[in-house]
Amino acid sequence: MAGGIWMAFGGIGLFMAGIWLMEASLGRLAGRRFKLLLRRNTSNDLRAFLTGLVTTAVLQSSSIVSLLTLSFTGSGLIRLRNALAVILGANVGTTLANGVIATLGFGYDIEALWLPLLGISGIGVFLFEERSVKADLSRFLLGLTFLFIALGFMKQGMGASVNAFDLRMADGFPSAAYVVIGFGITFLIQSSNATMAIALSALHAGAIPFETAVAVVIGSELGTALKLVLASAGHGKEKRRVAIANIILNGATTLIAYIWMYPLIGVVHDAMGMKDPLQALVAFQFLINLASALLFLPFLGLLSRRLERSFSDTDRRASLYLDERVPSLPGLALEIFRLEVFFFLKRVLAHNAEAFRIDGKSLDLSGLLTGKEEAKLSGRDRLHDRYTELKRAQGEMMEYYVRLQERLGNPADLARAGRWMQAVQEAMHAAKGFKDIHADREELLQSGNDLKFSQFDHFSTAVRDSLARIAELLQGVDTTDTQERLEALQQDNRAQYQRMLEGIYRVTGPDRLPEKDVSTLQNMNREIFSAHRAMVQALGDFLLPEGPGNA
Repeated sequence: MAGGIWMAFGGIGLFMAGIWLMEASLGRLAGRRFKLLLRRNTSNDLRAFLTGLVTTAVLQSSSIVSLLTLSFTGSGLIRLRNALAVILGANVGTTLANGVIATLGFGYDIEALWLPLLGISGIGVFLFEERSVKADLSRFLLGLTFLFIALGFMKQGMGASVNAFDLRMADGFPSAAYVVIGFGITFLIQSSNATMAIALSALHAGAIPFETAVAVVIGSELGTALKLVLASAGHGKEKRRVAIANIILNGATTLIAYIWMYPLIGVVHDAMGMKDPLQALVAFQFLINLASALLFLPFLGLLSRRLERSFSDTDRRASLYLDERVPSLPGLALEIFRLEVFFFLKRVLAHNAEAFRIDGKSLDLSGLLTGKEEAKLSGRDRLHDRYTELKRAQGEMMEYYVRLQERLGNPADLARAGRWMQAVQEAMHAAKGFKDIHADREELLQSGNDLKFSQFDHFSTAVRDSLARIAELLQGVDTTDTQERLEALQQDNRAQYQRMLEGIYRVTGPDRLPEKDVSTLQNMNREIFSAHRAMVQALGDFLLPEGPGNA
């Protein structure tokens, strides 16, 4: 009796280890193409649902898909309603994995499956470089092997327990108790797949009747929603909305499935013709998740709007895309950092334009900024506020960068992140230069001397031309000659500095501008030149694959 229980318990632990190993390797294998697929195919609810279903079926991990979706929503790359559609699709897709477990894990000789996999994956993990694609594929296969070995342990352990002790004594409990048990197991181990494996093992061994296994599976529907709650803790309002919406949807699914449990069991047995109890259990889970998706898809817009109105904007972070925590997936963490650096460059551009009262429309800033970015910038309409926010954002990006280095093992990714952080430092230098001349600029604007007042127009025109060219480079329409354009911009910046300096000399004299005013103009010219040079260097660090070079 005790040996059987411990064997089943060990099987659960090995199953969890297999899931962890598969998800860890998938996290590294889920490269930029997969992330772009997830981003580009979520423009409407139906496409988002199908994307969640297909990607989960292919990756065999709803956790990977759900956590990526949560991160993309928090970064503003996916709308809330589309994120919920992806998660509904992932819930349906994960039942296909359970179908594989029920078919292969219990319908065939498991040793014939896991022995070859163990040999292939074990040798692969030993032979291939630690962070290579082949090594991650080997780890994925090793995790899959652990699942099949674990199923064997659970089958034998459950069978031994049934033979030694009559587990049917608990049949007198109401089905609601098993719903709570299913919820509790899933909450503790944070895997609905593992809960399903436990229910399948117990059902296969005859430890529990079919209706009890169904109740456990129903409870796991709500338990798995808590994973996103834990992942969203301490993050922005967008992620919290996704987590709460997921609880609402899965909670409603659990309630409806429990109320209609026996009619749905009849549909599975009679209408679908499922006689094998293991296949019938998987079919029941598929049926309730598919019915939930069809029922709630039309109302995702309403639900998302209610949640958006209910949540006040309590996110006081200066950065837009970063969270206090770095995503565990290296590729995703790096992409979020890139988005924040890109936005930071645009923020500095807007700050410097504001310093000379240059309309953003003349720089086509509206074409550079997303709706979320425009909303972030609109909250700071004074130069002092913009600069303070830039300093705070720089600090948050530095903290994120330090933690990001621990996630990145690829030297190329580390070098890329380092260049992006350097771009932030250079851009901040540019912003400081424009802030430092604020008093001198105001002196020109308020001057009753026409010569001094006219100098503001000269500076403003020169600044507008430079910023317009920087904005054009940030548009990234044609990147084939970026290096040459950066070099040309730097040369023109030096020429502009010299022209402005010569113009200042021309208005110098006892009957024109006194030495004090000339010194003010020279200081402004030097600061603007230095700021433009720093901004071009920042563009080189961000846009060029190997840094700015000689730009």
